Amino acid sequence: MSLRRLLLPSLVAAALLSAPPAFPEDTPDDIDVVESASVPKDRLVDRYTELAGSPEAAAALVDALRAGEDFTVTQTTEVDNGDGTTTTTTSDIVIANPAGPMGWGNVNITLSLAQALLESGAYPDLQSALTGVETTVTNEDGTTTVTSEGGVLALRADGMGWGQIANELGFRLGDLVSASNRSERAAARVNDGTAGRAAREERVARADRPARPERAERPERPDRPERPEKPERPERPERGGRP
Repeated sequence: MSLRRLLLPSLVAAALLSAPPAFPEDTPDDIDVVESASVPKDRLVDRYTELAGSPEAAAALVDALRAGEDFTVTQTTEVDNGDGTTTTTTSDIVIANPAGPMGWGNVNITLSLAQALLESGAYPDLQSALTGVETTVTNEDGTTTVTSEGGVLALRADGMGWGQIANELGFRLGDLVSASNRSERAAARVNDGTAGRAAREERVARADRPARPERAERPERPDRPERPEKPERPERPERGGRP
């Protein structure tokens, strides 16, 4: 067997292993939804601060999804101490991002799906909502097999379009994005209303304050009478000489 025949299968296998994720198959409807979901970074950070745990964590997560880089999530675990008390521990976990770079609309859809999965109770934490739930099975020979199921980014890396992913996870893509946009507009109206109400209350309070009385003018000081001129002193007579 020639060296060429030996190298060819190896090169093909290496190419398959190093191949990038399949190109997602978004339908025209999916593309329209992505465009409607495209919002600036600062709005994404505000929208998903609670999901990520802090504004800084949300900004880092949004940037990582945008660039297709690995990201860090903060995981909180409660342990039962057996005496009726619990201990809460917090740790940062680095997650390998299986998907590539994304536009702002794709980032928004990714996080809105992950948030919906957590709120529905289908996934226990943000890591599994994004990359899937791992299951470890012990084989008969003592080895273990780890499988992963679901996960927004994992399904996207498999080449699924956003509509397919939403249906797979039990949601309708358009409804999810519309609900997210409505929530943001409602929050903005609440904030604007609170600010406007505070301004109105301040104006009313100012109107109710008694007007400050005008300071009375000080009476003019009377002119000081002119002092009379002193009379001239008579000249003293010159002393005469001694006799």
